[in-house]
Amino acid sequence: MDRVSLHIPTEAELEYRRYLIADEDTMAYNLGYGDHGGCTYHQSPEQIQQWYKQWNKDNRRFYAYIVRTEDRVYIGEVNARRSNDAEWYEMGIIVESKYRGRGYAVEALKLLLKYAFDTLGAEAVHNDFEEARAAAVKTHLAAGFSKYKRHNGNIELLITKEQFERQNAIGRIASSIRRVLSDSPVSIYLYGSVVLEDFRLGWSDIDILCLTEKPIPRQQADELVLLRQKLLKEEPDNRYYRLFEGGMLTLNAFLNQIPDCVVYWGTSGQRIADRYHFDSFSMAGLIKNGKLICGDDVRRFMKMPSYEMLYQDVKKHYETIKKHAITVSRSIKSYGWLLDIARCIYTLRTGAVTAKTAAGEWALKNDISPVREALETAVMIRKEPLKFMNDEHILNGTLLLGEKIQMFADVLEAELQENLRNAVY
Repeated sequence: MDRVSLHIPTEAELEYRRYLIADEDTMAYNLGYGDHGGCTYHQSPEQIQQWYKQWNKDNRRFYAYIVRTEDRVYIGEVNARRSNDAEWYEMGIIVESKYRGRGYAVEALKLLLKYAFDTLGAEAVHNDFEEARAAAVKTHLAAGFSKYKRHNGNIELLITKEQFERQNAIGRIASSIRRVLSDSPVSIYLYGSVVLEDFRLGWSDIDILCLTEKPIPRQQADELVLLRQKLLKEEPDNRYYRLFEGGMLTLNAFLNQIPDCVVYWGTSGQRIADRYHFDSFSMAGLIKNGKLICGDDVRRFMKMPSYEMLYQDVKKHYETIKKHAITVSRSIKSYGWLLDIARCIYTLRTGAVTAKTAAGEWALKNDISPVREALETAVMIRKEPLKFMNDEHILNGTLLLGEKIQMFADVLEAELQENLRNAVY
């Protein structure tokens, strides 16, 4: 059962708001903005009534109490309103001081976001306040917000409808995996574009890794291998379940590359295997940027890949490009070969791993690509794939794209040879 719910008060139920905004402990964060700069607001019942009538004149606004489920006690308030200056909804939340530190704010924020996106039709929700309010920042990030801007000691936080829906899908996948593997401790990670803020619907996958303490029994493996399809059948309009890719296996097998019962989810299908390949790019990304979404963080047992390992994986990728990217399909994703090459060159020069969009922008900034216009197009598409998915001009450009990919691959080959001559590793 959810620990909190939202309740839209009637005009006869506004006494709690009058109490809440007059409570010094609760409103201490507001110092300098209350009555006479004293953080609180002391309003008469008539003033509160008048405020509520004005608020409710605009159907693009929402106000509700936060209600603790177990005893139906009011513990705070939330609100949302359409911004007059930007394409988002502004929001606010107050949890009464004596109820703070128990996780109620995160749960209430998620309920507010659901209402904003599902009922108000918001495409994004925004909030801003002093960055020194560390607990408030942490609460918003836990609810799914991203840091948007910083200025003059303030921080702006933003969450889009797409991000909210994606996070809900991630939560559903994770809880479903944990349910199936309930008899074994499990650590579940996200890595790749989804944690590098480079996820783009229409292009990206959601990379997931599940590491267990005990081997996965065959019966549970059979259930897990088709879990994406099961959830999609329950939510046929969900855009994310089919995008999850990755493996589920024991930590021991993952670390030591030994046979195991492995559940594998891929782009074109799924299967139960006895081994799981995890390249050095993925390992470096997991260790440095991976996000633990449940369980114990077992990355302390992992080892960052050496430069030699990264070099060898770059070389393998180069060989794949030379073999398979001579002619490409009529798809926006064919432009991704250019971003892959940029990413490989970035790794050879820096010894680090970065997101594909960032790699493309880095290559453009450093004037590395002999096919600059094609790379600019690749970066443009990567940022807004849904916009260009059926663009005839972009799709027609794939006719000669293979030749341009090979020209950029020649730059990668030169980088590989230069590294070999210098024996960097």
